[in-house]
Amino acid sequence: MTIAGFDPGLNQTGFGILNDLTPISVLGFGVIAPRASKIIADRLSEIYAGARQVLKDYAPDVVVVEEIYFANNPQTTLKIGIVRGLIFAAALEQKIKIASFSPAEVKMAVIGKGNATKDQVGFLVARILGIKKEIPEDSADALAVSLCYLSHRKYEMQIEKGKVQNSK
Repeated sequence: MTIAGFDPGLNQTGFGILNDLTPISVLGFGVIAPRASKIIADRLSEIYAGARQVLKDYAPDVVVVEEIYFANNPQTTLKIGIVRGLIFAAALEQKIKIASFSPAEVKMAVIGKGNATKDQVGFLVARILGIKKEIPEDSADALAVSLCYLSHRKYEMQIEKGKVQNSK
């Protein structure tokens, strides 16, 4: 299974692509970064086109997008929501399954605590995946989102097999 994780942002939208074979392999990562000098409609168009291209290039089985954290500025929250919608649209257009997790869930799955710093996330993502070169912060977050999906999927599969008692 190929997982495409996205960390949505208007200035930089990170992406990270994993394959769940043992060991997990990194197929690619990067950042879609429209120039801040462009008008917002052009930036959104570039993000949408970039997300579509990533999905076309890697043909993932699932797209996982980090949920919006509460920002102090409602306009920022709205803009990130629009970027999330564009990524969802790109995935739906290609009939790709969609999932999302909160930043705290992602940090908990990767670090073991929901209030980890971005530096801690980046460090552990690189360590877990054996990446030696520097990972852009937004790409590290996107790879963490993909890892979170794999962690949740593994847990759900254990529940289905009866290896874990569901507390519901």
